[in-house]
Amino acid sequence: MTSELQLRKRSKVEVVDAEVVDLPERPDPPAPAKAEPVPLPWQLDTRERRPVVATWLRGRDQRVQAARWALGYVLHLLAFHAVRLPIYTARVARLAPRGLWRLVCRVAGWATDARSIPLIVAAQRAGDAKEYRALLQASAKLRRPRLIGLGIAAVIGAVAVWAMWLAVPDWARLAALVAAAIGCAVAGQNPDRPLMEHAALPGRVRKLSTGIVLRAFVAAKLAKDDDPVTFTGPPARDGAGWRVILDLPYGRTAEEAMVRRTQIASGLDIDERCLFLHQVRGAAGSARRVSVWVADTDPLAVPAGPSPLIRAERVNFWEGFPFGLDERGELVMLNLLWSSLLVGAVPRQGKSFSARLVALAAALDPDVRLHVYDMKGSPDWTCFRHVAYRWGLGDVPDPDTGVDPVKALLDDMLELRAEVDHRYRTLRKLPAEVVPEGKLTEALARAKQAGMPLVLVVIDEVQRCFSHREYGKELEAVLEDLVKVAPGAGIMVEAATQKPDQKSTPTGFRDQFTIRFALRVTTMHASEAVLGAGAYGEGLDASKLSPEAKGTGLLRGTGDTLQGGSTVRTFLVDGSQAEAICLRARKLRAAAGTLSGAALGEMPTAVPDVYSVLADVATVLGTDNQAHSEVLCARLAESWPARYAEWKPAQLAAALRPHRVITRQVWADGLDGQRANRRGVLAADVHEALDSSG
Repeated sequence: MTSELQLRKRSKVEVVDAEVVDLPERPDPPAPAKAEPVPLPWQLDTRERRPVVATWLRGRDQRVQAARWALGYVLHLLAFHAVRLPIYTARVARLAPRGLWRLVCRVAGWATDARSIPLIVAAQRAGDAKEYRALLQASAKLRRPRLIGLGIAAVIGAVAVWAMWLAVPDWARLAALVAAAIGCAVAGQNPDRPLMEHAALPGRVRKLSTGIVLRAFVAAKLAKDDDPVTFTGPPARDGAGWRVILDLPYGRTAEEAMVRRTQIASGLDIDERCLFLHQVRGAAGSARRVSVWVADTDPLAVPAGPSPLIRAERVNFWEGFPFGLDERGELVMLNLLWSSLLVGAVPRQGKSFSARLVALAAALDPDVRLHVYDMKGSPDWTCFRHVAYRWGLGDVPDPDTGVDPVKALLDDMLELRAEVDHRYRTLRKLPAEVVPEGKLTEALARAKQAGMPLVLVVIDEVQRCFSHREYGKELEAVLEDLVKVAPGAGIMVEAATQKPDQKSTPTGFRDQFTIRFALRVTTMHASEAVLGAGAYGEGLDASKLSPEAKGTGLLRGTGDTLQGGSTVRTFLVDGSQAEAICLRARKLRAAAGTLSGAALGEMPTAVPDVYSVLADVATVLGTDNQAHSEVLCARLAESWPARYAEWKPAQLAAALRPHRVITRQVWADGLDGQRANRRGVLAADVHEALDSSG
């Protein structure tokens, strides 16, 4: 019954509202995907190949250092033992008889099988007759051939010695006696007091092994015994130290290892200053691959020596210049093109000397225009009076000339800011074949008719600019903007400061620098202020640098192959050498026709201010009793674009504050023509300030 009902239901479904319809065409089956070609073996091989010849043998400097070390060590060894020769002679005379007696006793004991005597005596005392007879027989079997052999050897040796004694000259006989005496003395010496003293005390230099490295990373809690680090190869010598590349366990990063550098050094049982960690990047790198280099001694305690600039005839600033040596003794070339450099350190750590290297290199390129300002007014920068286009010392007016160096700096920076705009407009108009990618080229920069040479602005103790009561805020805004946009136009800025904190050197200004160099500072926070955010996470902390390592710092932002920054020992150029370099650079510039500005005596003179913010604000106010700050900035920029093109209401307020003109809420027409209540200036306040200023 149930099956019949099911059939009726099925028949009803099949005939109700049935009609003939056209079925849609069945789509063609998708074409099979093309098989991707299998990469060839050499396309997948990203392994880093170890050098066939050791690194120190390939580099000429390393070979020279090795030869010098070997020669120095041998000469020291000879001199050390030559001075102690009388002491060694007395020791030989005293120890030789004892050594001869020891040798005779050893030979006699061997020939008579003296080692079996205690066993024979023990068997006799124990009353073990069988063991006693067995030991006597065994000892007799050993003694007989040994005594016979010793007698024959003694006769042959005596005859041979007698024959050689008669055949060799007197000096050979004496040498043989001395050698025999020394041999007997060595046999008779006390192990705790050797015959000869050590010419060099043993240090803590040890061979680096995978076991020691593994122990260090386990101690630093970067690996476990059941989840260890893996090595790409065994530790090998690299310069004056050992190098090994390893992979941390999955989930661990190279940044973690850099942060725990102190713990790793403790696990290696070495000084932290001898350990250098870097992440390996590129095709052969990974987020967990770390290069570990352990120096034999503290490399930062050894000065880099005099700078090659002392002997250089000229420098191509487009290609970089020698800045110093890294921890391995390799040359560090610094290229400041399209970049800006911030140098920070506590006093007397070589900050000014390091910053001066950059300016000296630029001076040796006759087509680089120099603007040098030393806000502390020390003698460190006086040599640049021979070559600088603009040059200023100190932060107070000169009593002899009446020139205010801070005001001169501000005027100079405003001119450069206008020149940046001019250069960008010019580059936009030039054809692509002249300026590929719209960038300044070396040929264009060296063409005098183009008028766009490379410019290097150097400001030492830059924090004094920002603390200036009258021009500080304006200089902050201009310099921040200049560091931000000028490098692309070939105008580079180098600033040095001993106070990299937010109050003395504003964060907005510091954050614009692309290259940072931090010598020793007092705290980790000061180090991060100089090197930039995230430096501590990369294992870079300038507060850990040794106070004795003057001129040594951390270089970050150069894009070197050693990722995360390089430890650099800067070259040294003293005052007299810097003077000689600048005089040589002056001759280069005179021959090239690029000597100009302050170098030719065209120094700014004490004249009334070219412009006054108060007077300019009063002018653009016109007949208005009050106006919004943004409206005033727009009017100022329209009237004097070179001065006020980038001014904002906050900058206007900061410039008026020293004159006791305070911005306040005022009702006035805005930029859109609508009347509103916003921050602005009262005309009465401006005119009162003008009257009080005379």
